[in-house]
Amino acid sequence: MKVCKNCNTALPAKRVELGYSVCVNCSDVEAYGFVNIINHKTGNTVQPLPRSQAQAINKIGDRKRFGTVLKGGSKNTAYNPKNTKHKVPTSFIGNEISYERVGKKAMDILENKGYDAAMQYVERELQDYTINAKHAILIRKALEIFAN
Repeated sequence: MKVCKNCNTALPAKRVELGYSVCVNCSDVEAYGFVNIINHKTGNTVQPLPRSQAQAINKIGDRKRFGTVLKGGSKNTAYNPKNTKHKVPTSFIGNEISYERVGKKAMDILENKGYDAAMQYVERELQDYTINAKHAILIRKALEIFAN
């Protein structure tokens, strides 16, 4: 029975047949992920890739980030070729109570963990729709003033 050359644990027979001399835990080969390749309505395939590459590609194609890339992707609100109006105004996201709560917590984080951690917290709350963009701008300005 063969053993791993790093940790001396027994290697499975199939792993030895494939020519490996180290166990899975000691291996430095990155795990694989996959990307769906959509050819048409049917007949899709899967492309195996190293996990980090697959995750990056899948993140780009994620439905919540799906949109045009002509002017910076779906996050850019300035690109509106048909001049359509959104039925739900984004100004109703968040409220004064959540603004106060996020602002206080951001200040606590600024005091205890620093400016970068506080800014990351505000970004997370904005992305989670706890606060709206106007609130985020006001909190960021306050953080900048108090950080200096």
